[in-house]
Amino acid sequence: MSKWTDEWRNFINESSYKHVLKDRGWNDDQFWEGYPVYDEILSHIKYPGEILERIATLIAPGCNFLDIGAGTGAFAIPLARRTRKMIALDPSRSQLNRLQGKAAAEGIENIEILNSSWEDAACEDLGEIDYTLSAYSLFAEEAEGFLQKMVDVSRKGAFIVFRAGQVDPLSEFAYGPKASADYRCLQHILEDMGLDFEVELFARDYTLPLRLVFQQYRFSDRTPDDLTKFLKDRGRLIMGMPEPLALFRSEDALLYHLS
Repeated sequence: MSKWTDEWRNFINESSYKHVLKDRGWNDDQFWEGYPVYDEILSHIKYPGEILERIATLIAPGCNFLDIGAGTGAFAIPLARRTRKMIALDPSRSQLNRLQGKAAAEGIENIEILNSSWEDAACEDLGEIDYTLSAYSLFAEEAEGFLQKMVDVSRKGAFIVFRAGQVDPLSEFAYGPKASADYRCLQHILEDMGLDFEVELFARDYTLPLRLVFQQYRFSDRTPDDLTKFLKDRGRLIMGMPEPLALFRSEDALLYHLS
């Protein structure tokens, strides 16, 4: 076992989304049903933005595409317009219901729904897959198995989207110091597996209404006043109308392998 797999496992156990589920005894639906502002937050943070546009240039029109951890369709819905078939896989039925509602509203009919984790998904049920995508959905302790399965089922390419850059200081203030991992950890794991993935980095500068910041950090012991003061003291708070806004900068990495 390499230091990279150790680093990844520590991240999963201490600070990932899966850690929240385990700590509270929740399933995926319980988590997402308690987070109704998720799509509203996405509308502010410029995600997936340029990464979506870049992936669209790298895939062949009329392909079969599998979005692992599709959520409410940030990638699956727009990319479905370029594909013959889009499979949206997610362990949360609640999130998939939102995706289906949005797709229907846009008249998109080529999205197939698969309510499953990637670990439990049967490859023979997927049919022929040209490309796979995991965008902030790789939360398996054993990253190697998750990644190898992605590559094995992909005829033409695999895409991974994960965090680049430092953890936001607000996160450490809210939750204390925790193990973290960024795209470089995954890149080294892939290299150890003998897989060569290209890497491109993208930055997002955005503002988020303060009320949504409180929702993002709803599991913190810090009060809304604590979070507000932290942002204000660091010049990251805009006291405007109709509501206060917080300043953020996020960096994402796109890792991809094309056959």
